[in-house]
Amino acid sequence: MKLKKKNSNRRSILKFYYIFGTIFIVILFIIYTNILLKNVKQDVQVVPDLYSKFLGLPDDVDLEEFIFSYFMENIVPKVDYPIIITDSMKNPSSWDYTGIPKILYNDLSWEEQERLREMCKKMEAAGNMIKLRPYKDSPIITGYLFYGESDTVRKLKYMPYLELIIVMLFVIFGIYGFALVKKSDRDKLWVGLAKETAHQFGTPLSSLKAWNDFISMRIESKYKDAEMIEMIGDMNEDIDRLHKIASRFGKVGSSIVLKRIDLKEIIDETIAYFEKRIPNFSGKIELVNKIEAEHLMVMADADLIKWTLENLIKNSIDALSKNSGKIEISAFKSKKYVHIQVSDTGKGMPKKMFKRIFRAGVTTKERGWGLGLSLAYRIVKEYHKGKIRVLNSEIGKGTTIEFMLPIG
Repeated sequence: MKLKKKNSNRRSILKFYYIFGTIFIVILFIIYTNILLKNVKQDVQVVPDLYSKFLGLPDDVDLEEFIFSYFMENIVPKVDYPIIITDSMKNPSSWDYTGIPKILYNDLSWEEQERLREMCKKMEAAGNMIKLRPYKDSPIITGYLFYGESDTVRKLKYMPYLELIIVMLFVIFGIYGFALVKKSDRDKLWVGLAKETAHQFGTPLSSLKAWNDFISMRIESKYKDAEMIEMIGDMNEDIDRLHKIASRFGKVGSSIVLKRIDLKEIIDETIAYFEKRIPNFSGKIELVNKIEAEHLMVMADADLIKWTLENLIKNSIDALSKNSGKIEISAFKSKKYVHIQVSDTGKGMPKKMFKRIFRAGVTTKERGWGLGLSLAYRIVKEYHKGKIRVLNSEIGKGTTIEFMLPIG
């Protein structure tokens, strides 16, 4: 129920994100565009204002003096972009909004003079240059006026890129949210499958346990067959193990309580179990315990860690060519983690499979669903906040998989 509720919440959040996110972006673009339009309107307002004043001028007014006066009083104070005036040889004589002191050109440093000249070249290349003539259509050029882009023009120029970035980020986060919902759907399927498996195991296992106890009692009372009694004891042990496996499936998707355990004991028990049953796989497999430490204390769920180790050992057995070779289990401590390594002399895998191998459904075996390593990954990463990886692997020589658990 928890997972279902969590998944439903994520869907609601995703819907909220798309609906209100779209509305927010549209409103943001409208506000930003209106601000820019307001600035553009203020910039072009100069033309009708000048025209209206020009129409109201008396006939005896010096038009050249009026235009110059209007330019200095109404246009220059509103300028927020660089202006450079030069002589006919393009030597700067006056400038403003350039970040360079407004003093005589010859009193500037060489670097400041060079900056002014470079600014003139860039403005000319952009077409932001006006030729100054003594009168209209005169062939004589008395100087040049170079000007940069206003703040409004710059904002308009970058506006499409800004909008594109915002839309792309919106889409990327939306896709990420959709991926989370899909992952929740997969998790829900995993949990349902696991719990149903645990439930289905329960009844036949209880029945098997009862029948096995009944057979054991009959053999002990009538036949006194020590070998048969030992075999029945092994069968009981395997039935108990199946009960534990069912219990493990029941833990998938549930909250677990981590306890301080000795990892060495878990590893020793798991190796002992496999050593007794490896002949069922092949008598040529050598299982080597290379753990020398006395204690390896971690905060963990013993059952789930044992499940992880079993999956890794089974994976190594499957990787051995013709069911023969060596599997080594080693463990050691670092500053923050206990490292457990399972190495085999199997067929190995290419480097491109190192990360993919932990995904559900991905396997290098001819048979199987590719769930073992996926379960191990989930147990280590999600439940124990540890790490798991393919430490190294070489085709035809073998593989080493390492998982790390925080020291407890």
